[in-house]
Amino acid sequence: MHKKKQTPPEACSICSGIPEYKFVETLHTDERLPEQVKQLLVLGGYGLHGSEQVRKCPECGAFYSFLHDHDSESGMGFGYTDEAIKRLTPDQALDLIEKTCKSSEQEAAYWSERRDDYPRPDFAGMHREWLKQLERERDALRSLLDRNL
Repeated sequence: MHKKKQTPPEACSICSGIPEYKFVETLHTDERLPEQVKQLLVLGGYGLHGSEQVRKCPECGAFYSFLHDHDSESGMGFGYTDEAIKRLTPDQALDLIEKTCKSSEQEAAYWSERRDDYPRPDFAGMHREWLKQLERERDALRSLLDRNL
């Protein structure tokens, strides 16, 4: 079976428009992350309030950490909305994926036990789906890193 050679991020039509690292403050400026960031696949994680989200390029397979952080300062200040994207090495991606797997397991268990009287999204199901995706990526990355030792 012939394995498709991966495109390096610099030559990828998506990743070539995303810098290695980019931080923007969007509440008080017109600065935004590149549009290509929206094309990355979300593998798991909220990406909110200090909890990174794992993203992957569907074209070249590069991994990213995404973060969106908003603070209104409870109406007592100007507040802020920060966003950041960072391209990860395979080792960094594996670390973030393992961390996100653990949090998704905990979140799925938490939301599975919730018995509220009001309708809400299936958060437990969302975390179980993220966990499946993350575990596949984790296993593939471990295999890749083992072969490169």
